Amino acid sequence: MSNFEKEQSDFNLKLFEYTINSIHECIVITDRENNIIFINDAFEKVYGFERSEILGQSIDKIRSDRNDPSLYRKLHDGTRKLGWSGRLYNKRKNGEEFLVSLQTFIVRDKNKNEVALVGTSVDLSEQIEQEKILKETEDKYRILFTDLKETVYESSPEGRIIDINPSGIELFGYNSKEEILKLDIAKDLYLNDNDRALFKKELEEKGFVKNYEIKIKNRNGEIINVLETSTAVKDSKGEIVCYRGILRDITESKKNHELLNEYLEKLSKMNEQLRDSESKLKKSNTEKDKFFSIIAHDLRSPFNSLLGLSEFLVQDINELTPEEIKSYAIDINAASKNVFNLLENLLQWSLIQTDRIEQNSEIININELVKQIILLLKKNAELKGVLIQSKILNDCFVIADKNMIGSVIQNLVSNAIKFTNQGDCITIAANAQQENVLISISDTGIGMTEEIRSKLFRIDYHHSTRGTKDESGTGLGLILCKELVEKNNGKIWVESKIRVGSTFYFTVPKA
Repeated sequence: MSNFEKEQSDFNLKLFEYTINSIHECIVITDRENNIIFINDAFEKVYGFERSEILGQSIDKIRSDRNDPSLYRKLHDGTRKLGWSGRLYNKRKNGEEFLVSLQTFIVRDKNKNEVALVGTSVDLSEQIEQEKILKETEDKYRILFTDLKETVYESSPEGRIIDINPSGIELFGYNSKEEILKLDIAKDLYLNDNDRALFKKELEEKGFVKNYEIKIKNRNGEIINVLETSTAVKDSKGEIVCYRGILRDITESKKNHELLNEYLEKLSKMNEQLRDSESKLKKSNTEKDKFFSIIAHDLRSPFNSLLGLSEFLVQDINELTPEEIKSYAIDINAASKNVFNLLENLLQWSLIQTDRIEQNSEIININELVKQIILLLKKNAELKGVLIQSKILNDCFVIADKNMIGSVIQNLVSNAIKFTNQGDCITIAANAQQENVLISISDTGIGMTEEIRSKLFRIDYHHSTRGTKDESGTGLGLILCKELVEKNNGKIWVESKIRVGSTFYFTVPKA
C-alpha cells in the first residue's frame, strides 16, 4: 500500500472515530472474549472511565449485581441472533448503579465469523427523575380527585361511568362506586334521555364543553341542576377514548367552580404537550435508529472489502505480479473512497440534525457557480463520454448559502453523470419565478421507477443504485440535498421515466 493510501486509510479511520464521538449515546465495542476494545467520548462522560482505565478490561467491569443473572444469558443469545434491546443496570467508575436502555448487535466478517460486539446505551437517570415527577403529579391529582367536593368523573363513549370520586357518589345518592359503574348514564342519571345525546354531540364536535347546564336525578329520583364541564380525550389516532369532566351543583360556590375549570384546562394542555413530546420522540428515535443501521450495516461491506483485499496482499504479495498488485491497490482505493464518502455524508447529516452547521446567506450568481462545478466535474464526465451543458443566463442571482447550494448542484450533477450512458448529455437550467429561482438538472440516462422516486428523499428508506459503469453510492447524497435545500428555504423534487431520463428540480429564494 502506498503512503497516500495509508494516509487516506488513517484519515478515514479518524473520521469514523470522530463521527462516533459526536454521537450522544454511549458506544462500547468488545472482542469475542468480552474485553472492551473501543469506547466513545459519551461513554467516558457517562461512566466516568478514561480510555486508559477501561480498554482491555472485561465488560463485567461496568455490570451491576442488581441484574438477574439470567438477563445476561438472554442478552448474549439475543445479540448473536438478531441483536438485543432492553433495560438493565450498569455501574459507573464511582460504583454508582444506574438504569440504561441498551441495544446490541454483532459484527461479522465476510465469512460470517464474529469479529466484535457493539453496544449502544442511553442513561435513563434523567428520564426516571421525570417519571418520578410525573408520578408525584398524578398522586397530587388523585388526592385532589378524592378530596374535591365537586363531582369528578371519567366516562366511556358507550355511556358508562369509568371512574368517579366520592363526591359524585354522594351527589347521586349511591352507597358505593361499584353501584354507579353499573348504571346507564342516559337512562339512570339524566332526567331527560335526549339531553345526553345533545350533550355528547356538542362534546364530540368541539372536543371540550364548559358550563353546560343539565338536569340530573339521584337514586331517589330527586332533580339536581348542575353545570357540566367536560373534555374528550383522544388517542394518537385522533379517536375518542373517554370523556373527563366535572359536575358542579349550581348552588355551590362560583369561586370553586372557576378554580376547577382552570385546573381542567391545564390538564387538557398537559395532555396535548405530552402527545406533542411523544411525536417528537418517535421522530428522533426513527432518525437515530436509521443512523445506527447505516453504521452497523452499510459500513460493514466496504470495510470487509478493505480487510479482505489488504489481507490477501499481505499474505500473497510475493507471488503476485506488479499488474495484479496494482489491480488490488485500485480496488482498495475504490473501497476507501466509498467509505470516505459515506462517513463524510454521515458527518454532514449528523451536523444538520443537531443544528451545528452554520448558514451564511449571500447573493450568488448561479451561472458562475455552475461554471465552477462543471469545471470541477469535467474530467469525470469526459471519462464516461458525457457532455455537460449550462443554459443559465449570466444575470441569474439567488440568496442562499453558497457552499450548501454548490454542494447540492455538485451532488445532483455527479448523480446524473453516474446514471448517464456514453454519448448522452446533462443539462443544467434555471428559470426565475415570482419569489424563487427554479434550478433543474436533467439527464438522458436510465431513469427510475415510481416506487424508487417516491422514496428517494426519505431517511427511513435507504436506497443506492449502481451507475451505468457499476459506480457505487452511499445512498445519503439526496437526503443531504433535501436537508440543505430546505435549510435555504427551498423545495426539491424529481421527475423521471425509465430509459428516458430524470430531472431534479429545486427552488432557491430569488435575489
